[in-house]
Amino acid sequence: LKTPNLDKFAAEGIKFHRAFTTAPQCVPSRASIMTGRSPVACRITRFSSPLPKDEVTFPEILKQQAGYFVGVLGRTYHLDGSGRGPDVTDKVFDEHGLKTFKQRFDYVDATGQENISVRMKEFFEQRPKDKPYFLWVNFSDPHHPWNTGKNPPDPAKLKLPPHLPDLPGVREDLSNYLGEIEHMDGDFQNVLNILKERAGLENTLILFMGDNGMAFPSGKGSLHDPGLNVPLLAWWPGVVKAGGESRNLVSGEDIAPTCLQAAGLTVPERISGVSFLPLLRGESFKGRDYIF
Repeated sequence: LKTPNLDKFAAEGIKFHRAFTTAPQCVPSRASIMTGRSPVACRITRFSSPLPKDEVTFPEILKQQAGYFVGVLGRTYHLDGSGRGPDVTDKVFDEHGLKTFKQRFDYVDATGQENISVRMKEFFEQRPKDKPYFLWVNFSDPHHPWNTGKNPPDPAKLKLPPHLPDLPGVREDLSNYLGEIEHMDGDFQNVLNILKERAGLENTLILFMGDNGMAFPSGKGSLHDPGLNVPLLAWWPGVVKAGGESRNLVSGEDIAPTCLQAAGLTVPERISGVSFLPLLRGESFKGRDYIF
């Protein structure tokens, strides 16, 4: 697997080996990342659910309490429900005001990975220059269909995870899956390039995380480790020391309190996540004994 940009990013920051999502599917997992609460607590346990109006996301707190300009772009962020087009679901959502993110965030776009560069430039053009910012960038890769890889690894030479059957179709799928990750690696670097050009990176905390595991047997949709254990990398020049490795248990719930504390804000009591900011700063850190 060739991911030179993510490899460089990880080498300059800290790599977490035991980061787990709170659910093995994107919608409830992302709800936890944004609210710092379990999917059960924030009542978003089904794929089609919109995030309830009274569940507050941490970018909203950044906006309200610290003057941040906040946005989301890239792949569909999923938290306004999964209705697609003018169907019954959309009509119900519109009638009852269930789509809330355009009221929560300053900039909202869900047109896909291929439009990230254009949408990022729009975001920074709209952002007042004196405001700090939070930007949530979503990648479609490596989501089905697996067709963006330009030169995927040779299926015959792959080392399969031990839980997958060694069959030609499995090797072909895994090759295409890895090819998508390689494609996303280039898009990730493009995001960093635009950030550097438009806002600079000197005082920027960047987190890279998966929202669920690989879409293979015992993976996405299951409670086995391949469905929940995801990549997590943190990069923050002058704060996070290069070459860091952590085996602390980290939950998707922990992103929200970490970001709020990094911005100098108090973490609300309703957030059940545990901030790992001390770990990023190289300070004493008592990690979790378990995750839910």
